[in-house]
Amino acid sequence: MNEPAPTRDHTERALASFGAQVEVSGLRVSIQGGQRLHPVRLPVPGDISSATFWMALAAGTPGASVEIQGVGLNPSRTDIVNLIRRAGAAVTTELEGSGEGEPIGRLLVTFDSPRSFTIEPEDVPGIIDEIPALAALAAMMPPGAELVVRGAAELRLKESDRISALATGLRAMGSDVEEFDDGFHLRARPLRGATVDACDDHRLAMAFAVAATRASSPTTILGASAVDVSYPGFFETLGRLTRGDSR
Repeated sequence: MNEPAPTRDHTERALASFGAQVEVSGLRVSIQGGQRLHPVRLPVPGDISSATFWMALAAGTPGASVEIQGVGLNPSRTDIVNLIRRAGAAVTTELEGSGEGEPIGRLLVTFDSPRSFTIEPEDVPGIIDEIPALAALAAMMPPGAELVVRGAAELRLKESDRISALATGLRAMGSDVEEFDDGFHLRARPLRGATVDACDDHRLAMAFAVAATRASSPTTILGASAVDVSYPGFFETLGRLTRGDSR
């Protein structure tokens, strides 16, 4: 198989862990059929896409800090760390081990100096699923801060049209959002409570919930149960973090 661009390599790592011989040369990945695999006991690292919502929460909340343990730090997935830093947060990473090929470690994210940032087309392949969380972070920033996203037309083909739904929901909460065919331009404004529609999209429900922690009044999220697709305990964890409960 020849890839048009570098992609996440979880499949290659997993197959190798189970004993397959996988050949990777640049953008070419090949594997011979009929190989015999063997069982293996391995830890499953936490999903960095889900962890991004907690990174955004800490990065957008004055005085906040969060440590995320046991998260996957696969190099093909960690571009998000640099994006969070680009947005002005202090982020440290510590590699703790490798779960049969998948690097695992911890992240410490601390509110620091929130600032405008841009997601360029070349950034998008590595952080496409994290853009809703980054939009929430931008909406939480001081008035006048901006986020520009380009080259992300794929967002319109996810579980929902994430560009349109994000723009509609964050506008209702007070942000100034201009849509493009392939992205959007968000200007932070003071957030207020509103009724927003997650369009049965788990990442939108989580993004609106994180942004709502900085709103001046309660927010109602329609379709919030969609979080169960990827993070069944999301709202319990959000409540614990916003209460400052470290347990």
